[in-house]
Amino acid sequence: MSVNLQLLALQAIPRLAERFNVELEEFSTFTDLYGATPEEFQKAFEDCGKLLDHFFKEFHISWWDVYLNSDIGMERMALTTDIDLDKGDTVLDVGCGRGYFTVAAAKISRKVIGIDLMNGQGRVGWWSNYRETIAKLKLEPKVLGLKADAQKIPLREGSVTKAVAAHSVRDFQDKEIIRNSIREMNRVVSKGGEIAIVESMPIAKNKSQEAHLAIFECRRKYTHYELMYFTQKELLDVFREVGIKQVQTKIVDHNLSATPPIFCLNTSLLEKEQVEKAKREYSKALSLIKKHGENSPPSLIVKATKHV
Repeated sequence: MSVNLQLLALQAIPRLAERFNVELEEFSTFTDLYGATPEEFQKAFEDCGKLLDHFFKEFHISWWDVYLNSDIGMERMALTTDIDLDKGDTVLDVGCGRGYFTVAAAKISRKVIGIDLMNGQGRVGWWSNYRETIAKLKLEPKVLGLKADAQKIPLREGSVTKAVAAHSVRDFQDKEIIRNSIREMNRVVSKGGEIAIVESMPIAKNKSQEAHLAIFECRRKYTHYELMYFTQKELLDVFREVGIKQVQTKIVDHNLSATPPIFCLNTSLLEKEQVEKAKREYSKALSLIKKHGENSPPSLIVKATKHV
């Protein structure tokens, strides 16, 4: 079972257990993964696999039950409504990553094309994970995955009706890459079609979202492969800089663990003067998560319709 599916299952099993009145004993919850050692990770995944086998055999659940009962799946399905996907849409999922939004879009729309370079830190094997997830959910006829740069999308002009970057632009290294990618998204969208950017915001409305921001900032600072979440003004400025001035904005707060920033702090990769500070910040963030849980902050949706 791929890491994609293991993460979804760890989120889904408590809800499935409640649904079928199954008591969980010594089950590692999703929150327990924060600060876990590699050995503890492995045990959690093994225990999860055993429980899943039980649910598959005893209650005849499907992988769709797993996806739709996970925080990640619920949030991505909600996003399809938030950005008005339609059953007739051909959707481009820009920066598709593990395919979590691809799955939601494919459930709603006619066809989905996922593109990603998969060349960031920790992304070894993600394409095989992506393909396994699509296969388990029986979506192969509707989904195409392409290794491609969002700045040079290998599609004809006007070939999709929606181009969406869901929780991905913070991985694009800098704003110039984001600007180039938005230009390309606009190019491949048909007249009357839409582009949409969905990204978490640097604000918290409760303690579990504060915990998320603390661990995310720690990961961002000490792994160096993500940008900080953008403010509304920052994202709107990016759209204006590429000549897109008529946009719609919406802030949605699903209050789910939809973009979990799990990571193990590896101090051997840090400068000597960073180590103690990193340990303190990591420990403080973990304490917040153990006390309050972890939920993603509100997301900003910026949409634009192509008129020419």
